[in-house]
Amino acid sequence: MLETPDLAKFGRSDQLHVALFGITEFVAANNKYPETADKDACLALAKAFMEKNQAEDQSNHNCTDIEDDVFTKAVSYAGCAVSPMAAFYGGIVAQEIVKYTGKYSPLKQWLHFDIYETLPREEGVDRSPMGSRYDDQIKVYGKGV
Repeated sequence: MLETPDLAKFGRSDQLHVALFGITEFVAANNKYPETADKDACLALAKAFMEKNQAEDQSNHNCTDIEDDVFTKAVSYAGCAVSPMAAFYGGIVAQEIVKYTGKYSPLKQWLHFDIYETLPREEGVDRSPMGSRYDDQIKVYGKGV
């Protein structure tokens, strides 16, 4: 079972894990990151992964239902790099390298950390890229008013 960093989102890690495999398979097959229009293709790949996983290990806890909103967000923002999230994961990787030297125990599983609650809730957010280095942040959070 995957670690749940936030108990308010119980089961979300399982859904993100399956979404990650669908996105990874899409990237391997199409040589590009998916966009919102590619959600159905990624979902089919993710469901194939779930079925294969369930067939191989009946005792394993498997995600049987993926929330549409969670999957849509995962696919929509798969190709975006947000600098603070990259720094967060860089810090985790640095800690794990120190742990690997033998003094502490490193993580032995996946960690899916989502911050979807930081996304703008209002409809009609302008997310059109401007051709700048901030396009990934604009695709995720929109343009400021």
